[in-house]
Amino acid sequence: MSSPADTKNPQEAKPKPCCVCKPEKEARDTCLLFNGQDSGKCDELIAKYKKCMEGYGFST
Repeated sequence: MSSPADTKNPQEAKPKPCCVCKPEKEARDTCLLFNGQDSGKCDELIAKYKKCMEGYGFST
């Protein structure tokens, strides 16, 4: 029988969302700041950021 100390919480193994995909997030945020979300100019950067986050186990 395992004790709670023996089992790891899956959330502990996952990094914090603020700590991953920093270059992709910065590029996305800069594009959105200057062009707006509705312009369509940032769609590729948004998709790249989402793909990066999904690689770390975050759903977008």
